[in-house]
Amino acid sequence: MGQIKGTETRKIAAYILEEVIRRSNSMDVILERISRINKNYSKLNQRDRAFCRMLATSTLRYLTQIDYALDKFLDKPLRRLPEKVKIALRLGVVQIIFLETPNYASVNMSVDLVSKNWRSLTNAILRRITREKSIFLKHLNDGPKIPVWLEKRWKKNWKEEYEDIIKIHQNLKPPIDISVKSNAKYWAKELDAKLLLNGVLRIYGEGRIDKLSGFQLGEWWIQDFSSQIPVRLLNVKSGENILDLCAAPGGKTVQLASHGAKVTSVDKSASRLEILKSNLKRLKLTSELINKDILKYKFNKNWSKILLDAPCSSTGILRRHPDIMHNKDEKEVLLLTSIQEKLLEKSWSVLNQNGFLIYCTCSLEKEEGEDQIEKFLKKYKDARIDKILESEVAGIEESISKRGWLRILPHHYNDEGGIDGFFIARLKKV
Repeated sequence: MGQIKGTETRKIAAYILEEVIRRSNSMDVILERISRINKNYSKLNQRDRAFCRMLATSTLRYLTQIDYALDKFLDKPLRRLPEKVKIALRLGVVQIIFLETPNYASVNMSVDLVSKNWRSLTNAILRRITREKSIFLKHLNDGPKIPVWLEKRWKKNWKEEYEDIIKIHQNLKPPIDISVKSNAKYWAKELDAKLLLNGVLRIYGEGRIDKLSGFQLGEWWIQDFSSQIPVRLLNVKSGENILDLCAAPGGKTVQLASHGAKVTSVDKSASRLEILKSNLKRLKLTSELINKDILKYKFNKNWSKILLDAPCSSTGILRRHPDIMHNKDEKEVLLLTSIQEKLLEKSWSVLNQNGFLIYCTCSLEKEEGEDQIEKFLKKYKDARIDKILESEVAGIEESISKRGWLRILPHHYNDEGGIDGFFIARLKKV
C-alpha cells in the first residue's frame, strides 16, 4: 500500500467513524454512500477497500476499551479533545494493538489525519503506546468491553454467559455463512467452505463475495446460520402461500421461494425492497413485493403461515456489525418493543385459525423476545406456543428454552466460530 493510498484509506476510515459515532449512522449505509459519491474511495483497489473497512470495523469493535485505555494515557479526559483528534488516536491504537500494522505507519498516518496544532500531541501519545504496549494492554483488559448501557443489560440477563458472548463479539474476522439452492456438498468443495448442519456452508477466508463461483449464476446467497432457522421452523411445502413481513433485504424471502413457496413480501422501505428485488433476479426466484407500512396496510386475505422478522435493536449481530452498539441506546430498545407489539398484533389479525406465526428478532434483549411473547400470550387467549423440538435445530439444542422457544446466543455453536444471536418463537392460533 503506497503512502498516498495508505493516507487516503485512513481518511475514509476516519470519516466512517465520525459518521457512526457522532451522527449515529449505520456503517452499511455510510459505505454504500461513499461507494457512490467518494471519488477517492472508487480509486482504491479491493485490498485497500477491505483494509479501510477492517480499520473502521475493528475500531468500533474495541471502541469502549480503547477510549478507557486512552484516558489513562492522557493528561486530560479524552472527551475534551476535538473529534478528529480522538478518531486519529483510536485508529492509531487499533493498528498498533489489534491489526499489528508497523508502528511507524500506524503513528505517522494517524498524525497526518489531524491539524498542525494537534500533531505533536497525537504523535507523542501514539509513540508512548508503542513503547509501553504492555501497560496499555492492561488498561484495555481492565476496562469495559462494550458501552455501559449494554454491559449492564447483558450482565443482568446473561450472567455467567456474558464473558462467552463478549469473546465471540470480539472476533476480528467472523465467518460468512451461505445458503445454497441445492447440492450443498458440491458447493462446499467448490467454495472451499465447511459444510455445517442443515446444509449451511461456512467460509472462513476473505475476498469479494460477488467474485466467488456460483454467485453471479444465482446458486447461493449470504445468510447467517441463525437467520436460516425461522424459515425451517415453518415447515414450508412447495406451493404454499407464505406472508413474509418486514421482509427486506430478503434473506428469508429467497429462502422461502427456494423451497417453492408462493411468497408475499411486505416492507415499508423502498430502498431495501430494491435490494430484495435485485437478489430475487440474481437467484432466479420470484415473490410478490409490497412496499407498504404493515401497520397501515389493509390485507385482502388471511394466511396460514406468517413470518415476522421484526425490526429490533440488532444486538445479537454485533460480531458482524459493531457499529450497532454505538448508534443504539436504551431509549431505542423501548421504542422498538412498542413497534414489535403492534406488528405482532397486526400479524395475528391476518393469521388463519390453526395457522402458524414465526416471530423472530436478532436481538439479545429480553424485552424484544421472551417478554414480548409472554405479554402477547396473556393478551391473546387464542395464542399457544408451538414448542420447537430438538430434532428441528440439530447442533444448537441448548438454545431451546423450557417454554419451547429458541434463545440463540452468539457463543452457541462455538466450535465453528459462533452464530448470530436470535430469539425465535413459533405461535399457533387455536
